[in-house]
Amino acid sequence: MSVPRKQSLTRSIALLRATERFPRGVTTAQLARVTDLPPATAGRLLATLQDAGFAERDDEGWSIGGELVRIVQRAEPQRAEPQRALARRAQPVLAELAAAAKGSAMLGVPLGRKRVVVVAQADGPRLLGITNWVGRAIDDLHASAAGKLLLAELDDRAAAAWIRRVRPPRLTSRTIVAPAALVAEIAAVRDQGWAEINGESEPGLASVAVPVRDAAGSLVGMIGYSGPSERLDRAALVAPLQQAASMLE
Repeated sequence: MSVPRKQSLTRSIALLRATERFPRGVTTAQLARVTDLPPATAGRLLATLQDAGFAERDDEGWSIGGELVRIVQRAEPQRAEPQRALARRAQPVLAELAAAAKGSAMLGVPLGRKRVVVVAQADGPRLLGITNWVGRAIDDLHASAAGKLLLAELDDRAAAAWIRRVRPPRLTSRTIVAPAALVAEIAAVRDQGWAEINGESEPGLASVAVPVRDAAGSLVGMIGYSGPSERLDRAALVAPLQQAASMLE
């Protein structure tokens, strides 16, 4: 016996599948065209998906929502396998980095376009003050070295739009929150290919990170060091981090 289909649910699924084809964002009008839906219908369904966290909208357009990403990762472990495989490959690399620098080395991965999650960590011989970051999501992108790398995937216009929308909070006296200064910082990270913080998320905490990219050049991870500001020679650590990132690409 056939089971009646709910048309609105079928259309919503089609919209989500179409959205996945546009990783940099897509407008309502574009989604309406590719799914053969009236724009008003597409708009209403997208708003419902947004309420549930299954879709997100910013100045770049619609993208897959963080809540849907989390559900998929929990319910379908195979979808998260590329990140797990990257974490497994990174673990011995991180161990070597941590031992050489006597600090904590970590691998983060993008979770959508709005956060970073730490998936692997190795610690050096100095145990004082070490925190286990594995599984921790980083939402304050502007105050994180890995987060700045994710923001650096945006051009200046998109970065400025992100700042207007998010209004990044001041976490310490060193946090960069002035729009012009933050756009300039993101541009500098984009140009130099690495990012750092020094007391911007917590007083006395510093970190430095470089991107890990796949064969197509897409950002798939961020590998970096974190530790006390007075012990972390960030400029000297960029080269070994870049070498480690090349081993994971």
